[in-house]
Amino acid sequence: MVDVYNLYLGGYLPKVSPKSSVHKKSELKNKYKSIVSLNNANPLVMIKLTGDTQAYALNVKEMSMELGEAAQEALNNSNGDASDKLQNMTGLFNKLLAKSDEFGEKNGWPSRPGGELRNLVDAHTDELVQSGFSIDSRGFLTAPEGETLSVPKHFAEQLREKCDHMSMNPMEYVEKRVYSYAHLYQNDIGTAYETSIYSGMLFNSYC
Repeated sequence: MVDVYNLYLGGYLPKVSPKSSVHKKSELKNKYKSIVSLNNANPLVMIKLTGDTQAYALNVKEMSMELGEAAQEALNNSNGDASDKLQNMTGLFNKLLAKSDEFGEKNGWPSRPGGELRNLVDAHTDELVQSGFSIDSRGFLTAPEGETLSVPKHFAEQLREKCDHMSMNPMEYVEKRVYSYAHLYQNDIGTAYETSIYSGMLFNSYC
């Protein structure tokens, strides 16, 4: 934790405005509740913190914060000419997608959060095309310069929410091993290894 903190403090500060990085007391309370809820819903894991892994996780946090702010700025200008804001959002989106692909290929893992961003694009393809965006075969976006673009509101809203989740838990996107499942002490949920009426199906080949 200390290594990650020092690395973050040493140069991985996101380029976001104070409005995005500084919160009021009520906002901090809601943010804290979101983090607690996220932690309760996720299993405990073991992560091998190599230099590349730390740098990648911090890059995900930094870029997701910047991308989330860009999406919000585009939404704030949705009633006017938001072309510059959309250009910025597109550039950050493609940068995060490329970084995710690069890290995945280097380590032989699926591209994450690249896969989630591509699913978001797939779900809003029609809206993006109608707004003036182009989508290539790999899921990267192009916002033509010199043209007036309309804001794809549903896409931008869900992108902002996805970025908020990524910035709170960037370690979700690195290799890890589960060693303790969540909700172990809640009686209404049960344990991860609890038997069920379907357990016997696992042994059909032995019967």
